[in-house]
Amino acid sequence: MADAGQNIQATLVDIESQLERARKKLEDGLELVDAAQKALGDIQAEVLGAPKSHASADPDEAASKLLQSLKGAGEEMPETLCGGRLGVDAEQRLIRIDGHPIGITEMEYRVLELLAYARNNVVTRNMLLKHLYRRADDQPQPKIIDVFISKLRKKLRSASGGAEFIETIPQRGWILRDKDAD
Repeated sequence: MADAGQNIQATLVDIESQLERARKKLEDGLELVDAAQKALGDIQAEVLGAPKSHASADPDEAASKLLQSLKGAGEEMPETLCGGRLGVDAEQRLIRIDGHPIGITEMEYRVLELLAYARNNVVTRNMLLKHLYRRADDQPQPKIIDVFISKLRKKLRSASGGAEFIETIPQRGWILRDKDAD
């Protein structure tokens, strides 16, 4: 009986040690992710000509701040994206597929607007949440972004004869692949 107790004790100590090592590896991994996000923000700011200050300590606000910076600096989206098939008219707040306007809601427009400005770069769920819901009292469920993306994809697919414009990057977010910019 004493041997069984000692075996259980040794097993528990071993499990506790494994958990501590796993926790440390997770913390190290999170630090690497934070450093990579900051580096990506710095690179995006450098490439797009945005001020360095937009690679903020809160990476979830970076895309929304970058969008405001680009608009404030007079930067414009290209007239067409995705091989010329997708047009985002910022003045009229319209989306066009092959030159034909499609009906989307204001929130769907704002989702696509952020994806278009960040074209070829991943936009996370938190970035979209912060872009869409700026007031502190707006606390939507994070899954609402999936609803907006799904409805937007359905409308774009229907208007384009089945073309996919928004790609999901698993565990990261979404990207609007602009083949003209590649």
